[in-house]
Amino acid sequence: MLPKKAKDKLHSNNLLQILKQQEMTQQELADITGIGKTHLTKIIKGQRRCISLPIAINIARALNVPIEQIFIYRKREEVKNVNK
Repeated sequence: MLPKKAKDKLHSNNLLQILKQQEMTQQELADITGIGKTHLTKIIKGQRRCISLPIAINIARALNVPIEQIFIYRKREEVKNVNK
C-alpha cells in the first residue's frame, strides 16, 4: 500500500483587504455566498487552508474578483524553498 500523498494547501488569502476595499463586512459576504459566518471567519484568518473549489468560486463571484487575487496557493515544495 502506497503512503498518502500530502495535499497542497492555501498559503494565505487577501480576503480581509478585499473586504475593506469594497467596504463589505464579513457578515454581508457570508449572507451573499451562503457560507456560515464562522466558517468564513476561519477562512479569512487562515484557519481553513483547504477549502473546496465551489466555496472559493462563490467568494470570488460575490466579490467580483478573480480567485487568484483572493487566494494565494503554493505547492509544498515552494513553501519549503521560501522558508529556507
